[in-house]
Amino acid sequence: MLYRQGCVKTLVKLSSSECPLCQRYVAIAMRFIISSVEVLKSLSKKKEFAPLIVFSNSNLLDFVRSSSATMAAVSVNLTGQSTILKNNGMKSILRLSTHSDSFIQREAMHCVANFAGSHPFRQYVAKEGGVETVTIAGATSGDVNVLRDSARALSSFSIDNATRSIMIAQDVSKTIFKLCKSSDSQTQRFASLALCNLCLGTLNQRETIVKQGALRVLLFLLRYPDLEIERCAALSIAALSLGPMKNKTEIIKHGFIAPLISTTTYPDKNIQRCAVLALNGVALGASAETKMCVYKEDELSSLLALVKSEDVECIHSGIYILGTLAENMDIRHSIVSSNVLQVIVETLATGSIEVKRAASYLLCLLSECEDYHHLLMSAGALQQVVAVASLVDEECEECGAFSLALLARNKSFQVQLAEMGAVRPLVSIMARNSASEQYAADALVQISNNRETHVRLAEDGGIQALLKLGQGKVAAGRDDLQDQAKMSVGDFAKSVSKQF
Repeated sequence: MLYRQGCVKTLVKLSSSECPLCQRYVAIAMRFIISSVEVLKSLSKKKEFAPLIVFSNSNLLDFVRSSSATMAAVSVNLTGQSTILKNNGMKSILRLSTHSDSFIQREAMHCVANFAGSHPFRQYVAKEGGVETVTIAGATSGDVNVLRDSARALSSFSIDNATRSIMIAQDVSKTIFKLCKSSDSQTQRFASLALCNLCLGTLNQRETIVKQGALRVLLFLLRYPDLEIERCAALSIAALSLGPMKNKTEIIKHGFIAPLISTTTYPDKNIQRCAVLALNGVALGASAETKMCVYKEDELSSLLALVKSEDVECIHSGIYILGTLAENMDIRHSIVSSNVLQVIVETLATGSIEVKRAASYLLCLLSECEDYHHLLMSAGALQQVVAVASLVDEECEECGAFSLALLARNKSFQVQLAEMGAVRPLVSIMARNSASEQYAADALVQISNNRETHVRLAEDGGIQALLKLGQGKVAAGRDDLQDQAKMSVGDFAKSVSKQF
């Protein structure tokens, strides 16, 4: 009612009074008026808002408090944020964020955090010096609310690549490290999220973050009894482990493997996935040492439990890391000895496309060793490999063709593979000239070396594929494949002529 009758205009006029008592009453009245949501909505759409920003430059503390409280309340949505920017209020907000009065600083920092969380205006705030202001406030303030909003603002700033670069270059991570150890749980969560976002930068940025001391803080967060904080810590380690090899070495030296393995046993599925992702990041690559470090800590018991989980994503993560570790021959033998092969084959038959890709890669590695072939057959893997090669998915197709090329070298499997329908997907792969063509050609040639498969080859189009292979071009160094194709066609012709 008071607002509709023009009380704001009257208060603005009275604010220029020379009487200090009158000014103080005006400021108090203004605080009461702006406490109404309807008044704030109206103010953000009218010219009456401009004087409230001017109050931020007043020498009277009550006016400055009213101004900061108004801008904090209005900044909760895009309309209000646009109004503040149109009236050149951003510089005032940033200036008040380091004010000596705790109430003013609290309201101003809340406003900055709201702007930082708004994608359309985030870059503008950063250019105006928002990152530097928030960093100073987070490093020097002792007010819980200021620290909480500082952490919230930094978590928002760290999302954008450009702002992230500024933050890393200006060593903002030190302030984030401090906020990560705050006694306030919300501040910790926002700070850990900010640190996680920083770890998602470029290779050089990840290396810089490690040099700035991020690992010690992350180890503290990973052991902290808060699932959101632990999740951010695990994701941070996953991101850093995909950086330079130095990062992986430092992660192992700081003792992250044991707590990550322990985290995979948590009942919360999200934290399990994050922990496995981090472990897989450490194990990925050509280095045998990193794989052995992951393996020796728990000897696969926790990771094998993930494969038997009821959660689809945990199953995928478990099989994926087993595939990574199986690149080491010693670990591969342990995987086979753990009696998990049957579960993986069953999962391959019913799992999602991501699970099929991970499981088929693991079967590729196991197919390389002929000593495991009888175990693969007992587990029903041959039929599943044929099914994978038939999928319309480039990665599954490649893994399936590669496995068939290895399994077909085993003479006792050649007839079985032909009867299982392996010829048709191999012919299809060769006809499309896909990346798996050489693997498919190798598998088809190996199957054709057994005369008992010739009838099935003729029925499924294998002979025509071999003829084309014998007359066409092959990859450098695979002339033997072409010669074998010609010999197989010749043997087929002889066997046909004998029948007539």
